[in-house]
Amino acid sequence: MDRQITSKQLVRGAFESVDLPRLPFVPWVFTHAARLEQIAVRDMYADPTRYSRCLQNTRKLYGYDAITGSFDPSLELEVCGSPIDWKGDFETPVARPDPGFDFSHLKEIDVESTGKTGRFGTVIESLRRINMVSGKNTALVAMVSGPLTVASGLTGRNLVQDFMENSEQVVKIIEITSAYILRIVQVYCQLQLDIIAIADRLLTNCPDALLSQLQSFLSPVLNTIRFYNAFSVILPGDITPSRLSDIIDIGFDAITADTMLVDDWQDIRGGRPCVLGQAIPSRLLLSGGEELNDYLEDFLPENKETGVFLTTDWEVPRDTSPENFHLVMDMISRDQNAASM
Repeated sequence: MDRQITSKQLVRGAFESVDLPRLPFVPWVFTHAARLEQIAVRDMYADPTRYSRCLQNTRKLYGYDAITGSFDPSLELEVCGSPIDWKGDFETPVARPDPGFDFSHLKEIDVESTGKTGRFGTVIESLRRINMVSGKNTALVAMVSGPLTVASGLTGRNLVQDFMENSEQVVKIIEITSAYILRIVQVYCQLQLDIIAIADRLLTNCPDALLSQLQSFLSPVLNTIRFYNAFSVILPGDITPSRLSDIIDIGFDAITADTMLVDDWQDIRGGRPCVLGQAIPSRLLLSGGEELNDYLEDFLPENKETGVFLTTDWEVPRDTSPENFHLVMDMISRDQNAASM
């Protein structure tokens, strides 16, 4: 393969398990970009031009391979009518839950129309603009909260725990919520993005019976993503190897996991078609450079590995030092240069 390939080709090549000249890096950057540009997140959402410029400038500064449109769990909740409370300048807002939320309301939401107004509309318009300017060379990502996170956020209850007491009701709620997320994903897919990532930390404690139901509910979501020639990624947060194996069965194209050696990943994957997002723990991005360097020395996959990309286990913390970010990029470049000698 030509070594002058674009970031977009690198990212897509990782999902297609082809030989690549270097490891693609797909960090989930959002509030960190606002912090760097010294633009309050609330002000970003008010102006698609400012929003898209902020994300593009941060990518230009560091040189990573994909731009993430947002990392904001309140977005899907606000579309459902949840009021939001703003915190610090460089923080996403927090949605106020309603313990009596009527989930039948989700069936009535016109997501496509909502994608033309408000904060969700700003994200959609910004991604559209970024795609026009940079989409040919840079991979683009939409981040969506998973059904367990959305349903729990709407009510303020942990539905994984509620499942133990009323499994039938919780399954119905998750089914309705998954159908709502499908409509969110459809709006993003129409932008011709490269990755639709779904973040759901509650998966790590999900009972097996509910996990099997989720596989059925999420199947239309994953099929839609593939129909639009995009790839699906699941971010489960901290996860054990056994639970990692269970989540692979849901059918995502990739899953993120930290402190995972590629050989161990191959054993867990067991030949199933799933790519590894080798994830840098977010806490290390806030640590001293020495600790981060040690982690990268131990876990950075070699260039010869196919079906692997480098990422972060969650959103890049807003207070991440540029020095740590540059360290990661330098390590990737070092390995590329060593491989080409």
